[in-house]
Amino acid sequence: MKYVNLHKSDGIIYWIFEPFLHLTYWCLFRKVYLHNMGGVLPNKPVLIAANHPTAFVDPIALCIYLKPPVYNMTRGDIFEKPWARWLLEQVNMFPVFRKRDGYTGRERNDGVFEFCQSKMLKKQTVAIYVEGEHHLDKQVKPIQKGLARIAFETYKNHAPEDLQVVPVGTNYIWGDRTRDELKMLVGEPIFIRDYWELYQENPAMAVNKLNARIDKALKEICYHVEDPADAELAEQMLTLVRNDFSGHLLPVVEVGNQLFLLENEVLKTLNRLPENTKNDLKHKSTTYFDGLRQAGLTDEGLQHPAHGNGAWLLFLILTALPAALGHVVAWPVRFLARTLTAKVVKKREFVTSVLMGSATVPGVIGGAVLLFLGLFFHISWLTALVILAPLLGWFTFFYRDCLWRYTAAKKAMAHPERPSLLNMRAAIKTCLSEKEPTGVAD
Repeated sequence: MKYVNLHKSDGIIYWIFEPFLHLTYWCLFRKVYLHNMGGVLPNKPVLIAANHPTAFVDPIALCIYLKPPVYNMTRGDIFEKPWARWLLEQVNMFPVFRKRDGYTGRERNDGVFEFCQSKMLKKQTVAIYVEGEHHLDKQVKPIQKGLARIAFETYKNHAPEDLQVVPVGTNYIWGDRTRDELKMLVGEPIFIRDYWELYQENPAMAVNKLNARIDKALKEICYHVEDPADAELAEQMLTLVRNDFSGHLLPVVEVGNQLFLLENEVLKTLNRLPENTKNDLKHKSTTYFDGLRQAGLTDEGLQHPAHGNGAWLLFLILTALPAALGHVVAWPVRFLARTLTAKVVKKREFVTSVLMGSATVPGVIGGAVLLFLGLFFHISWLTALVILAPLLGWFTFFYRDCLWRYTAAKKAMAHPERPSLLNMRAAIKTCLSEKEPTGVAD
């Protein structure tokens, strides 16, 4: 089922690299949570209304985790050079020309509208990043009108009854670090036919009403902190929720939205708190996290003493050799990726995108060359090493995560401040739960 629509993709590089990118995401993220990926159906005219935290990591996540091939709308200024345009088109990207990028006139975007309509007629999937910018703020920005205009223009010209807008939310803990967590959730479809009568009477009202529904839908599947001044407090509350959650390290890719629902409910509670309660919560939370920093501890280590038990120590001892081998094998690619990223990246939103690209492309090409040499010259050890290298590289990251969890838990268990810090943590949870509604919304 995964490749049901693959043959309809126009991008050559898209279908060549798509299988390898699954492994890349295993290394980039310690955990990937997916919810309702089947909500974007193959062979349907779908406009994805997505948030946009990073430059390329979330667009590529749409491509590798959704069933149909996805065509991603991308800012037009990076298509100016012919080689760049060709390369981007081979990964199913197409340009939109925005006034903020210095473009004037509608003639260029008329072509974009026609492109989107052609994809809808072929019953394909187009992703439009409706906030109009990429950002790592845990907040849904105002929805731009481009998607609504494309949807109504397509319906006016061709009247596809099943034309639908599907909200998709992508969420990260940080968004600019490796070994992050990715949570991707697909919302319920919004059918344009339900707004068509209103559009005929009042187009502006129909566009605004559709945008309002998209905004509401995205806030249900994306992190959203109403007041930017609460950003730090929100991060602290999310940290507590994650470390209370009984999750598992494996499998890396897991179907489920339970953790996100808990996180989102806490953010909703935070958004509703009266100012005096919020100030009290800020004081308690700041005191606790300052105490952790001064003690050199982490909330995860404090909350999970079982991560420091003898079974984990035995696992770390028995698997140290393959982890060390994986570290050596992956070092050239990792060194290249980190060096290039440090030199070229100026904005946080591009960090993981450049890391991913500068590791995947050389890794795939270099691996293919070494595999050819091993097979051609009958060097069995080289052939075996190239085949095992991706798994060994991933295991090195996994081993490092386990080692970090073990040492954090051992340090926390032995620290004299542990009881008082746990009391502080409990006081925060009590303060928050006093205003928290019972139950978790589906």
